[in-house]
Amino acid sequence: MLLNYQEKLTAHRRNLHMIPEIDRDLPETKAYLMSVLQELDCSLTFLCGSGICAFFDFGRDHAIAFRADMDALPVEEAVECDYRSKHPGFMHACGHDGHMSMVLTLAEYLGTLENCAHNVLLIFQPAEETLGGADEICQSGILHEKNVIAVFGTHMWPMADKGVITTRSGALMPRSAEINIDINGAAAHGTSPYDGLDALYITSEYVNRLYEKHASIPGAVPRFKDKGSLKYQDASSPDQRTVIHIGKMTSGYARNIVSDYSHLLGTVRAYDDETFAGLIAMITDLLDETEKEYGCSTSFTRSEGYPPVINDSRLYAEILPVLKSMGDMYEELEMPLMISEDFSFYGLHAPSVFFLLGTGTGISLHSTDWDFDETVLMTGFKLYKSLLEHTDFTY
Repeated sequence: MLLNYQEKLTAHRRNLHMIPEIDRDLPETKAYLMSVLQELDCSLTFLCGSGICAFFDFGRDHAIAFRADMDALPVEEAVECDYRSKHPGFMHACGHDGHMSMVLTLAEYLGTLENCAHNVLLIFQPAEETLGGADEICQSGILHEKNVIAVFGTHMWPMADKGVITTRSGALMPRSAEINIDINGAAAHGTSPYDGLDALYITSEYVNRLYEKHASIPGAVPRFKDKGSLKYQDASSPDQRTVIHIGKMTSGYARNIVSDYSHLLGTVRAYDDETFAGLIAMITDLLDETEKEYGCSTSFTRSEGYPPVINDSRLYAEILPVLKSMGDMYEELEMPLMISEDFSFYGLHAPSVFFLLGTGTGISLHSTDWDFDETVLMTGFKLYKSLLEHTDFTY
């Protein structure tokens, strides 16, 4: 019977891979999912543009939920295969086709059951790669309406062994925000820079000082493998690690003109709100110091970003027997990751656990050559199936 489900997993993944769409406007993706779901005995709710929530009612007083993200990326696929993207400039380069395949196949499995220990809510969510998808679905109240006591999700993960599920209790992914910094000076001819106020120089100083200050905090992620010239302090726990990273600087107009502006784009990440607030204060306090020292003007803005993904410790303990029953196909994650995910919003409304499913390829997420062997999807499907049968949840 499970061999048939492997065929379903593979077929769904490849069919979805060929029709990547982005953000909330996912008509072909929604139509494909609906072609399966509308044939099953479930009630459907439509949220967040193209989002679908499928509810399977087995007469229980509670439900457990499984989430799959639907949207793709504006990436041109480099992989030559029979299931290559049919939409030029768009690609499922983050595994969302696999995520949908596992939850859609789970829906088909639920359609064969006459009885289940739980009602089940399947969430197909748009706008994970952009912003707002998970939060909008949570704000709709559907988790409360269906009395969801646990939410589960999975992300394909190239750095784990092929077909191995991994996660950990507590911190899994950090809170993140995108930051924008402007430093404004005054232009002058390059042969008399003293007549202006060199924003490029000031900005370079600012970035170096920011990295130096960040390095003084225990757990700051080093910028170089050998840690370079900065002196770092080790974290006392894995979830003490933090990131401040400036990824892009735009400055000046011409080679012989003193720059009168610099614009920085970066990211900040931490596993708890207090630490995150401290990092933001470090950035803005140093901007104030820079203004006073150089007489320049500065501005700072940031996105709201995502909360941290924190796996509920009690729920994790409750499902640990299921994970251990997988034998070598489960491996507890020692260190939390530094990537972020909007699955975090579900944890603000119900206990949640997020899993990583290893592809074993080492091909980074969002790469143009992203691909994986669909046999790994069977591990995720088996895990979901076992969670359906698990009864030791605290209601």
